[in-house]
Amino acid sequence: MYQQILLCADGSEGGVKAAQSTAEIAKKFGSKITVLSVFFPTPLLASFGEAPEAAACLDTVISIGEGQHEAIQSATRQILAEAGVEGTELREFGHPVDTIVNAAQQINADLVVMGCRGMSGFKSLLLGSVSDGVLHHAHCPVLIVR
Repeated sequence: MYQQILLCADGSEGGVKAAQSTAEIAKKFGSKITVLSVFFPTPLLASFGEAPEAAACLDTVISIGEGQHEAIQSATRQILAEAGVEGTELREFGHPVDTIVNAAQQINADLVVMGCRGMSGFKSLLLGSVSDGVLHHAHCPVLIVR
C-alpha cells in the first residue's frame, strides 16, 4: 500500500512520535522511508545575503542549519534503528511547506508523515501552520501524528 514514505523530522516531540509511527507503518508494508529535515533561515537574514559584510553571518547561519540537520537526522536514525527499519536522509534549506511538498513529489511519496505542534486555530490563522500547509498542498495522503 505505502511503498515510499516521506517522514518530516523536526526534532520536536511530535516529530519523534511521527518517526515511531512511520517505523510501524514501514514494517507492516515493507515501505522505503525518506527522512526529510528542513532548515529555514528567516527571510530577514536571507535578505542580507547581498551585502558583502553579511557573508560571514550567512555562513554562520548555514553552519547552524547543518548542525540542526545532523542532530535531527541522528535522533531520527536512532528511532528507526530501534524499530528495525532504515531510512534515506534528505536535508534541505527553504520554506518548510514548499520544501516538503516538493520533496514528496520528487520521491513519488505515497504518504507524508509529520508531527503536529498543536498550534491553536487562531495562532494557525496568524502564523500559518506547516502541517496545515502540507495537508492542503501535497499530492498524496498526509498523516499528522499528535
